[in-house]
Amino acid sequence: MNNSQFSILNSQLNYEELSALDKECVGADGWSAEDFRSEAEKDGGIVLAAYDGDCLAGLIAGFTAADTGEILTVGTAPQYRRQGVARMLMEAFLAAVPDDVETIALEVRQSNTAAIELYKSFGFDKAGVRKRFYRDPIEDADVMVLARAVSH
Repeated sequence: MNNSQFSILNSQLNYEELSALDKECVGADGWSAEDFRSEAEKDGGIVLAAYDGDCLAGLIAGFTAADTGEILTVGTAPQYRRQGVARMLMEAFLAAVPDDVETIALEVRQSNTAAIELYKSFGFDKAGVRKRFYRDPIEDADVMVLARAVSH
């Protein structure tokens, strides 16, 4: 897998483009352009996009607050799946998280085994279930948490 074709950006993002990809990946519950803009502009917000030249390949968004963080959305364009884009985005997101953040949480569809395996490979463990978390289609979400080693 050659990831050198992709670049990760955290500024000058096209929020409309991010919204379109998020909705393509998760359906009507996907984020709006304003959701992405708001997250990127807030204190502790992290919004990253992977590009193949001018083509959006994937996205990740989340935040940190005090000693916790959360990954709120991750998406990869269908033509770029299974090429390491989500892994690159996860690596970049985790690298952007301040050192004093002790835990990072996320929700994932129980049927999304590829994503669950990716998250496990980063050390995330299942911590619980959110019943009927997703709406289209209705599905439970696994809550996964990464406990980070923090030096005080």
